[in-house]
Amino acid sequence: MKTTLEQLLLLEQSGELSAKQRKQLDTELTANEAALAQQSALRDLAAAIPPVDDEPAPDAAARIAARLQQEKAPTVRPLWKPILAAAAALTILLGVRAYRTSVTPEMAVVQITAEDELWADPFDADFDELDILIASIELDDVDELDDSTDFIEL
Repeated sequence: MKTTLEQLLLLEQSGELSAKQRKQLDTELTANEAALAQQSALRDLAAAIPPVDDEPAPDAAARIAARLQQEKAPTVRPLWKPILAAAAALTILLGVRAYRTSVTPEMAVVQITAEDELWADPFDADFDELDILIASIELDDVDELDDSTDFIEL
Protein backbone atom coordinates (compact mmCIF):
# COMPACT_ATOMS: atom_id res chain seq x y z
CA MET A 1 0.00 0.00 0.00
CA LYS A 2 1.48 3.31 -1.07
CA THR A 3 1.33 6.05 1.53
CA THR A 4 0.49 9.55 0.33
CA LEU A 5 2.56 12.62 1.13
CA GLU A 6 -0.10 14.00 3.49
CA GLN A 7 -0.17 10.75 5.45
CA LEU A 8 3.61 10.71 5.71
CA LEU A 9 3.69 14.30 6.96
CA LEU A 10 1.03 13.60 9.60
CA LEU A 11 2.87 10.46 10.72
CA GLU A 12 6.06 12.55 11.04
CA GLN A 13 4.24 15.14 13.21
CA SER A 14 2.84 12.44 15.53
CA GLY A 15 6.17 10.63 15.78
CA GLU A 16 4.82 7.40 14.28
CA LEU A 17 6.96 7.40 11.12
CA SER A 18 8.84 4.12 10.48
CA ALA A 19 12.34 3.98 8.96
CA LYS A 20 10.98 2.87 5.58
CA GLN A 21 8.41 5.65 5.60
CA ARG A 22 11.12 8.16 6.66
CA LYS A 23 13.16 7.24 3.54
CA GLN A 24 10.04 7.61 1.38
CA LEU A 25 9.29 11.05 2.90
CA ASP A 26 12.89 12.26 2.47
CA THR A 27 12.85 11.18 -1.18
CA GLU A 28 9.58 13.03 -1.74
CA LEU A 29 10.82 16.18 0.02
CA THR A 30 14.07 16.36 -2.01
CA ALA A 31 12.22 15.83 -5.30
CA ASN A 32 9.32 18.22 -4.69
CA GLU A 33 9.60 21.77 -3.35
CA ALA A 34 5.80 21.97 -2.83
CA ALA A 35 6.09 19.02 -0.44
CA LEU A 36 8.81 20.84 1.47
CA ALA A 37 6.57 23.93 1.76
CA GLN A 38 3.71 21.76 2.96
CA GLN A 39 5.94 20.22 5.63
CA SER A 40 7.01 23.67 6.78
CA ALA A 41 3.38 24.90 6.98
CA LEU A 42 2.38 21.83 8.97
CA ARG A 43 5.26 22.39 11.43
CA ASP A 44 4.25 26.06 11.88
CA LEU A 45 0.66 25.00 12.55
CA ALA A 46 1.77 22.42 15.13
CA ALA A 47 3.92 25.04 16.89
CA ALA A 48 0.96 27.46 17.08
CA ILE A 49 -1.23 24.95 18.97
CA PRO A 50 -0.58 25.09 22.74
CA PRO A 51 0.42 21.79 24.37
CA VAL A 52 -2.19 19.84 26.31
CA ASP A 53 -1.80 19.54 30.09
CA ASP A 54 -1.41 15.89 31.00
CA GLU A 55 -1.96 16.52 34.69
CA PRO A 56 -5.49 16.62 36.13
CA ALA A 57 -6.63 19.59 38.17
CA PRO A 58 -5.17 19.57 41.72
CA ASP A 59 -8.57 19.31 43.39
CA ALA A 60 -10.10 16.81 40.92
CA ALA A 61 -9.58 13.78 43.19
CA ALA A 62 -11.15 15.56 46.16
CA ARG A 63 -14.19 16.63 44.13
CA ILE A 64 -14.73 13.11 42.79
CA ALA A 65 -14.46 11.62 46.28
CA ALA A 66 -16.94 14.19 47.64
CA ARG A 67 -19.45 13.31 44.92
CA LEU A 68 -19.12 9.62 45.72
CA GLN A 69 -19.63 10.29 49.43
CA GLN A 70 -22.86 12.21 48.94
CA GLU A 71 -25.97 10.33 49.89
CA LYS A 72 -28.33 9.81 47.06
CA ALA A 73 -31.92 10.80 47.52
CA PRO A 74 -34.19 7.78 47.76
CA THR A 75 -35.84 7.01 44.48
CA VAL A 76 -39.57 7.47 44.47
CA ARG A 77 -41.53 5.07 42.36
CA PRO A 78 -44.63 6.49 40.77
CA LEU A 79 -47.88 5.14 42.16
CA TRP A 80 -49.56 4.76 38.78
CA LYS A 81 -47.26 1.94 37.59
CA PRO A 82 -48.54 -0.73 40.05
CA ILE A 83 -52.11 0.42 39.48
CA LEU A 84 -51.63 0.11 35.72
CA ALA A 85 -50.13 -3.37 36.12
CA ALA A 86 -53.08 -4.49 38.28
CA ALA A 87 -55.57 -3.13 35.73
CA ALA A 88 -53.78 -4.97 32.91
CA ALA A 89 -53.82 -8.24 34.87
CA LEU A 90 -57.51 -7.84 35.66
CA THR A 91 -58.29 -7.16 32.00
CA ILE A 92 -56.46 -10.31 30.93
CA LEU A 93 -58.22 -12.44 33.52
CA LEU A 94 -61.66 -11.14 32.52
CA GLY A 95 -60.84 -11.67 28.85
CA VAL A 96 -59.81 -15.28 29.44
CA ARG A 97 -62.93 -15.92 31.50
CA ALA A 98 -65.18 -14.41 28.85
CA TYR A 99 -63.47 -16.48 26.16
CA ARG A 100 -63.93 -19.73 28.07
CA THR A 101 -67.59 -19.11 28.89
CA SER A 102 -68.52 -17.97 25.37
CA VAL A 103 -70.61 -20.03 22.98
CA THR A 104 -68.85 -23.14 21.70
CA PRO A 105 -68.71 -23.72 17.94
CA GLU A 106 -71.29 -26.50 18.18
CA MET A 107 -73.73 -24.18 19.92
CA ALA A 108 -73.09 -21.49 17.33
CA VAL A 109 -73.96 -23.92 14.50
CA VAL A 110 -77.20 -24.88 16.24
CA GLN A 111 -78.14 -21.23 16.65
CA ILE A 112 -77.35 -20.40 13.02
CA THR A 113 -79.34 -23.31 11.61
CA ALA A 114 -82.27 -22.43 13.87
CA GLU A 115 -82.21 -18.89 12.51
CA ASP A 116 -82.10 -20.19 8.92
CA GLU A 117 -85.19 -22.32 9.43
CA LEU A 118 -87.15 -19.35 10.74
CA TRP A 119 -86.36 -17.22 7.71
CA ALA A 120 -88.65 -17.65 4.74
CA ASP A 121 -87.91 -15.80 1.53
CA PRO A 122 -91.16 -14.40 0.06
CA PHE A 123 -89.56 -14.00 -3.36
CA ASP A 124 -88.31 -17.57 -3.57
CA ALA A 125 -91.41 -18.90 -5.30
CA ASP A 126 -91.48 -15.95 -7.75
CA PHE A 127 -87.87 -16.57 -8.71
CA ASP A 128 -88.55 -20.26 -9.29
CA GLU A 129 -91.38 -19.40 -11.70
CA LEU A 130 -89.13 -16.89 -13.47
CA ASP A 131 -86.39 -19.50 -13.93
CA ILE A 132 -88.90 -21.91 -15.49
CA LEU A 133 -90.15 -19.21 -17.85
CA ILE A 134 -86.62 -18.28 -18.99
CA ALA A 135 -85.73 -21.93 -19.58
CA SER A 136 -88.83 -22.48 -21.73
CA ILE A 137 -88.11 -19.35 -23.81
CA GLU A 138 -84.57 -20.55 -24.44
CA LEU A 139 -85.83 -23.94 -25.60
CA ASP A 140 -88.26 -22.27 -28.04
CA ASP A 141 -85.42 -20.19 -29.51
CA VAL A 142 -83.29 -23.31 -30.02
CA ASP A 143 -86.17 -25.08 -31.80
CA GLU A 144 -86.65 -22.11 -34.15
CA LEU A 145 -82.92 -22.14 -35.02
CA ASP A 146 -83.07 -25.85 -35.82
CA ASP A 147 -86.03 -25.30 -38.17
CA SER A 148 -84.31 -22.45 -40.04
CA THR A 149 -81.13 -24.45 -40.69
CA ASP A 150 -83.04 -27.14 -42.59
CA PHE A 151 -83.49 -24.85 -45.62
CA ILE A 152 -79.89 -23.69 -45.89
CA GLU A 153 -77.82 -25.77 -48.25
CA LEU A 154 -74.11 -25.88 -48.01
